[in-house]
Amino acid sequence: MILVIETSGSSCGVALWDRQKVAARERLDQLRHNEILLEQVQDILQQCKIAGRDLGAIAVSIGPGSFTGLRVGLATAKGLCWSWKIPLITVPTLQAIAASLPISNGRITAVLPARAEEVYWAQFERQSGNLLQITSEKVSRVTDLPNLISGETFLLGEGYFKHEALLDSLFGDRLSRLPDGMRPIPLVESVAQLAFDNFLAGKFADLMKAEPFYCYEFPRKHS
Repeated sequence: MILVIETSGSSCGVALWDRQKVAARERLDQLRHNEILLEQVQDILQQCKIAGRDLGAIAVSIGPGSFTGLRVGLATAKGLCWSWKIPLITVPTLQAIAASLPISNGRITAVLPARAEEVYWAQFERQSGNLLQITSEKVSRVTDLPNLISGETFLLGEGYFKHEALLDSLFGDRLSRLPDGMRPIPLVESVAQLAFDNFLAGKFADLMKAEPFYCYEFPRKHS
């Protein structure tokens, strides 16, 4: 069983996963993750009567996303891994967003808010249920997306919902939509599904070297 932490955006999510959902909760907290995350972890473990040392691993969404949210999520995951002596799994956030869409075929563009009028994005394709990443993670102005993304696509993620009216207008009939009644699964559960695949395959992160993936290029300090 793994504990999953998702703090890349405005919601704070935790889940317990063992091939399928054991328990999950996601709370819209407007980036107060540092105030509520440990409480959520404690509550879900107590609810399911699971001791931290009995977990197989801890998984966390690694970014891109909110700088503060990613730091809080990873720092908490690392601290618990050290304390309970269990491995760490990291999951790319945009991949998890794309994987949350319940379709068998089609292109998906996962979008998260970045600075000002910029967004993080990457494009994926579902082929017979398999998810393939067809672009690297990028940062672009919202208004540039239609020129950078070819063909029809689903747009998904907090960055899309923030700029929904504008993006709907810019993409027009190139925007794919889900049938009525079909919705993406919660992001923390999508992170959990991808993380459990890594757990079964023995794909763990280096606890010493793991860092948030910010996507931005930061100036390097010169000695």
